Amino acid sequence: MAEDGAAGPVDVRERIMFAAVRCVERGGVRDVSMEAVAAEAGLSRTTIYRHFPGGRSQLVSETATWEVARFWRRLALAVADLETLEDRLVTGLVIGTKLIRRSSIMANLLEPEIDELVNALQPSESIVHQVIRDYMAALLEEEAAAGRLRPGVDTAEASDYLTRLILSYMGSPAGWDLTDEAQTRHLVRTQFLGGIAETAPS
Repeated sequence: MAEDGAAGPVDVRERIMFAAVRCVERGGVRDVSMEAVAAEAGLSRTTIYRHFPGGRSQLVSETATWEVARFWRRLALAVADLETLEDRLVTGLVIGTKLIRRSSIMANLLEPEIDELVNALQPSESIVHQVIRDYMAALLEEEAAAGRLRPGVDTAEASDYLTRLILSYMGSPAGWDLTDEAQTRHLVRTQFLGGIAETAPS
C-alpha cells in the first residue's frame, strides 16, 4: 500500500487527524472509530495504531487539541496586520465565531452533552489559556506604550480578564450576534475594554 511511502511521521499523523475531522463532520464524534478513520485516510488500522497507540481515545483527544491549535493560529494570522487592540478583538471574535460554526469539532466543543471532546481537551485547556493570555499581554503592552490604556491598568490582570471574556463569549455569546461586526464592536467597547481603554470610543 502507499501508506508507508515517502511521507514522514508528521505528515502521516496530520493525514490521520484530517481523516478523523472528516469522520466527525459526517457522523459526529460518537461515530468515530479507528476503522472509519483508517478507511477515510486510506491507511491500515496498523498504521493508525502505530501513530496513536492509545487507540480511539488518544486519536480523539489529539485530533481535538490539534483542531483547536489550528483554530487559534488562523485567528492570529487574521488579525496580525490590524493596528489597534479593539480592531483585533472585534475581528478575532467575528472570524472566530464563523470558524466555530463551520467546524464540527469546534462546534461540538460547545455542546455540553459531548463530554468526550470536552474531557479530551482538558489537558490542553490551560495551555490554550496561557497562549492567548500571553498574546493579549503583548498587545496590552503595546497599547500602554501608545498611551491608550487607563492609568494603573495592570496588563497581566487585564490580559487574563480579556482571555476569559474571549473564551466565554466564543463559547456562549449570551444573546450577542458575534458574526455582526457592529454588535461585536459595541460589546468589545463596553464590556471588554470599558475599564481598560484610556477613553471609551464614541
